Amino acid sequence: MPEQRDEPRAEVEVEVSYRSVQEFLSAYSRNISGGGIFIRTQQPLPLNRETHLRFTLPGIDRTFMAHGLVVWTNPHPSRSSFPSGMGIKFMDLDPAAKKILTDFVESKRTPPPPVQEQKPPAQKPPGR
Repeated sequence: MPEQRDEPRAEVEVEVSYRSVQEFLSAYSRNISGGGIFIRTQQPLPLNRETHLRFTLPGIDRTFMAHGLVVWTNPHPSRSSFPSGMGIKFMDLDPAAKKILTDFVESKRTPPPPVQEQKPPAQKPPGR
């Protein structure tokens, strides 16, 4: 069954702070898109739980803060090759932040152009 994703994702591991009902927690992401983030954790929040997220991205001088909704969880990785954790959909990411995020994802997904080897100009044989 093919994946059903609205937006492209990039593999990126960044620290994400988020809030449960009782406490502030911190974990690491596995991937991110302009629409959401996957957070690796042994204790994912329940489905449909709202949370507030805070994270930064490498090379970007901005702290992202977003309201999110847990849209899927994988609490038992023994039955899956995917790690335990939760998928969180961003609920109110402002347009400027979303643009920065989608540009970041695209930069991680687009392979750099191939380096073309420069060949020295052909030499004429002497005496001709």
